Amino acid sequence: MKEVKKGRKLLRLLLNIMCMACLASALSGCSASRYQAVDLNETGYTQNEGKMVDMTMISMGGAESASEGEAAGVQGESGSRTEEKEVFEPVDETVVVLADILNVRENASQNARIYVQLKTGDILRRTGYNETWSQVLYDGKTAYVASDLIAVKEEEPDALEAGADVIAQTEGDVPESETEGAVSDSSVEESTADPESFWNGHTVAIDAGHQAKANAEKEPIGPSSATMKAKMPEGSVGAATGVKEYELTLTVSKKLEEELKARGYKVVMIRTSHDVNLSNAERSVLANESGADILIRIHANSMDNSGVYGALCMCMTSQNPYNASLHDKSYGLSKKIVDNICSQTGTKNRGVQEVDNSGAINWSEIPVTVVEMGFLSNPDEDRWMQDDSYQNKIVSGISTAVDAYFAEGN
Repeated sequence: MKEVKKGRKLLRLLLNIMCMACLASALSGCSASRYQAVDLNETGYTQNEGKMVDMTMISMGGAESASEGEAAGVQGESGSRTEEKEVFEPVDETVVVLADILNVRENASQNARIYVQLKTGDILRRTGYNETWSQVLYDGKTAYVASDLIAVKEEEPDALEAGADVIAQTEGDVPESETEGAVSDSSVEESTADPESFWNGHTVAIDAGHQAKANAEKEPIGPSSATMKAKMPEGSVGAATGVKEYELTLTVSKKLEEELKARGYKVVMIRTSHDVNLSNAERSVLANESGADILIRIHANSMDNSGVYGALCMCMTSQNPYNASLHDKSYGLSKKIVDNICSQTGTKNRGVQEVDNSGAINWSEIPVTVVEMGFLSNPDEDRWMQDDSYQNKIVSGISTAVDAYFAEGN
């Protein structure tokens, strides 16, 4: 019996040993499959102090860390863009306008208010620049223009060098015959140079009425006035042609500019394109500060009654609360213009209307007239005003009136 019991004990011991061996083998297999599923070289993670770290936790931690890093990077970049300000290289130089139209803006932004529009050949003083914007001086204020639309003005050849050559010649450094030849060549060059444009001493500001996009925001109709009107209302449209008022007024204004320049006037154009945002008050301020002697605002009329036609001009009354002192000169200018337009074109003369509720008149500090060339609401007059020869007659009438106005000593 003792032998049987010893045998059983040996058998149990043997079975226990075998079970433990199997269990150890199983555990070893599980451990291997767990860690071999992740390639440490690919993930970039290593053992921690000689002990294998739980790879599930490493992966999650790594993802969270990367996400936070990316978010921080985006935030940093965005923050730098938000806080970034235009940096300008300081300069002091004369620049010339290269574009047909150059917007002079209040700030270095495409959305900034436009002070004025300049054209090819106009001159500015630049005080700073970068690749996008240039700081310039306009009317005593710092303004901004696009850098790629201007260029540094080339200086004239050094007159001192030319003078030195003449002195050398007269002192006998060159033969007399060559000196005479040089003088002769110089005379020929001067005679073929373009003469300076004649200026008769008067400057005229021209405002082409309205703009492509109306501005319904309100502004006072005159300095310190409590009465408010739209900064720039929408203009009329031709009943027959569909031509918009702002298009017609700029076409005629540009022709008037050319004609007045040909007669010796300096001309200030309040706008030279449709893409502006200038209120009635702002247009008057630009004219006031331009040095112009008079302001002519070009418009076209409209009424519900399509049978009404004819030209008229508008100015302030002699009791105007804002600029009554300008009444006599403004009325005289208006009367001459409407009379000459009607004489040239043959349209009905509707005279001069005196009003005190017009923001186009009340802000002016120089004699001003609003020229209503005709009625776009009348199909016939609409067609007339789109005709090139009819426009030339309007321009001739206005220009003749301006000559007569200044001939009286104004």
